[in-house]
Amino acid sequence: MDTKFLKKTALFFIITLFLCFVSFSLRNFLILHCNNCNFKVFQIEYIKNYGAAFSLLHTHTSFLITISIVILFVVLFYIFSNLDKFSKSDFLFASILTSGIICNLVERLSDGFVTDYIRLNFVIFPIFNVSDIFICIGAFVLICNILFSNESGQH
Repeated sequence: MDTKFLKKTALFFIITLFLCFVSFSLRNFLILHCNNCNFKVFQIEYIKNYGAAFSLLHTHTSFLITISIVILFVVLFYIFSNLDKFSKSDFLFASILTSGIICNLVERLSDGFVTDYIRLNFVIFPIFNVSDIFICIGAFVLICNILFSNESGQH
């Protein structure tokens, strides 16, 4: 392996771990200090989500853990197979996606559930967390970059 690839790999993991730290720190701060706080657009309301999106499969924790691990490995395989082609934004959004997956997986492994705490006040929508935001943004941008990349194969 060349040193450029190793440097990119190390940077990817540093950014991903930093984003995990941000997600967990924000979660802990908001739950400890802002439970039931209302910020006009959203409020903090702590719930235990034993399922996936919209509490789907809430009685299948082991299955959700397995699926999360499989998805994490697929995402990491894609990232490291294409790391040399990634633009700086691809690189950042891959870290954002990976950190969201890792954070939700760690919570599910350690607690048996994912902590959701952000409720939007302007629309009826399930409560979610920062890791969910990371997953949605990272996946959306990377999928768009894959679908709309130029013909030379660059992202």
